[in-house]
Amino acid sequence: MKIIIEKNGQVRLPQKYIDRYEIESGIEIYLEPTEEGIILCRPMPDVRKVYIEPTSRCNLNCITCVRNVWNEETGDMDMSVFNLILQQLKDFKYLQIITFAGFGEPLYHSHILEMVRRIKDLGVEVVMSTNGMLLAPIAEELVESGLDKIIVSIDSVNSQDFASIRNGASLNGVLDNVRFLNAVKRRMGSAKPIVGIEFVAMRRNINDITDLPKLASSLGVAFVLITNLLPHSEEMSQEILYYGTTELSCGFSWPVAHRTWLEWATVHRPKMRWGAAKRCRFIEDKGLVIGWDGKVSPCYALMHSYPYYIFNRQKQVKRYVLGDIHQEQLMSVWMGEEYIRFRTKVRAFDFPSCVDCGLACDIAENNEDCYTNSPSCADCLWAQDIIRCP
Repeated sequence: MKIIIEKNGQVRLPQKYIDRYEIESGIEIYLEPTEEGIILCRPMPDVRKVYIEPTSRCNLNCITCVRNVWNEETGDMDMSVFNLILQQLKDFKYLQIITFAGFGEPLYHSHILEMVRRIKDLGVEVVMSTNGMLLAPIAEELVESGLDKIIVSIDSVNSQDFASIRNGASLNGVLDNVRFLNAVKRRMGSAKPIVGIEFVAMRRNINDITDLPKLASSLGVAFVLITNLLPHSEEMSQEILYYGTTELSCGFSWPVAHRTWLEWATVHRPKMRWGAAKRCRFIEDKGLVIGWDGKVSPCYALMHSYPYYIFNRQKQVKRYVLGDIHQEQLMSVWMGEEYIRFRTKVRAFDFPSCVDCGLACDIAENNEDCYTNSPSCADCLWAQDIIRCP
């Protein structure tokens, strides 16, 4: 039902149930009922962060990867799709950061350098997540592109263990590529891209964490992001650390020298126990995710369909698509009623705690919950800060 607010402030109630306010000025406010009351949701064009997946393909075959259990089509973002995205991003006046990442290797896309350059023309910060194996041949062009930050995946400080985790890669190869990138930056007189490390913590590499600062310091790395493993198979579920493990210790910090200043590096660690503050960084950062095929999702967790294990229970995530760049403007997707209601629900975190529930319930296995939410964030490891993303 529409509530029409007249110029004199009076309200007309033409129908029985409240769906939304439609204000005289043309601004719509949707009403989201909760147990505590009704939340008023006003559409705002306030996107701050956009994740773009250039490709879902990769040059490696890591044991931690979703591709080991995936049956989705993989592919590269067509440049016609990227052009649509680029044009529509100009509508978001509060946009601050574009991150090239996803379930594939960004540098595997043949036009990634062009993508970075053209996004930089928007005047925003540009970040990239990579496995580091393809860095050296395009290091100079990456520096010239204006890329602000690059995050390299390093899951072990031991060469043999690294190779067993990241099939097709070598630790020395990745480290040499990072050193080469740093040498190119010095030669070109550039402080960017700032280099960071992402480390996926699991049983087989937990002892490496204490050596991360030493490695990062030797590489001039400005930050280390540690995340827990998201296991996609029963075998990998035996590697998780966040069930009854104390907080991870990563030793000391270290100085990072830039051309004219010195800064202290930072280590970002995940939560290790269920029950932490429930908050979604994707929603809090006002972010959205665009897959390689142009489909829009609210977060990494829902951008593809895949299985994973949580506390010895398998669940099947179904891709949650809120719009398609081929059919609808990004602004319309963001300002659409379904997306607004979803963001409001996640901010309030109006979900049951499936992990704490003792009932023999199979609803959560399909990423739904007993509050009739589909998809549900009830047992989302991202919302618990157990899984961290750049």
